Amino acid sequence: MTNTDTTTGSLAELRALLNVDDEQWQTIVAWLVAALLPGITRPALYLTGEQCSGKSVTATMLQHLVDPGAPLRPLPTTENAWIAMVDASRVVAFNDVDRLTDWQTNALCVALSGGTIVKRSLGTAEPVSTPPADRAFILTGTLHPEQIRADLAQRLVVVELPRLTEPRPQLDLWKAYEEARPRIFAALLDLVSAVLGKLTAVREKAARGDIPAGRMADWSLVVAALEEATA
Repeated sequence: MTNTDTTTGSLAELRALLNVDDEQWQTIVAWLVAALLPGITRPALYLTGEQCSGKSVTATMLQHLVDPGAPLRPLPTTENAWIAMVDASRVVAFNDVDRLTDWQTNALCVALSGGTIVKRSLGTAEPVSTPPADRAFILTGTLHPEQIRADLAQRLVVVELPRLTEPRPQLDLWKAYEEARPRIFAALLDLVSAVLGKLTAVREKAARGDIPAGRMADWSLVVAALEEATA
């Protein structure tokens, strides 16, 4: 189990607010670390599960650790809306995704691979594009991974939340989160620092072929470094 206690705080305070098991927690911690590392590609965190499983609350808590105040939004349906939403946030969270068009799937794949959408403004020769894809993405929804096009599914890490049997009152939940958030973020920064201290050696291992790299190679290295940092 990952040891996420630090001298300045503990991620255990965050886990106590989330509806996750050990494996799901490990995935969330790895995604949070990757979200704070600059200049890498990282998978989107896909929070799924039936109604009353806390998907939106979980997404908001994770989003606000890295990008306080950023809103949950519906998945955009046009290029202009996409560019505006991605430009506005460091962590882009799309809520209640119950279907994906080919255009939306393509836009997500491009962003998660480090690319941009380029579009020319009407009546001008100047291109308008999303910024370089140093954005972290969260999706919530009810789509089963098998319903998601394979090229996007390979760029997701999936956390399926169980139904909450005894939901905590929202006022109490958010009060506890806001009170603990500075300590949680301090603990997360300590963990990021520890991971950064391991990344060079991990990259050398990957160059030798000791660590397999999949489609999301940066993510594989972060996970490996996290495992070493918390062993």
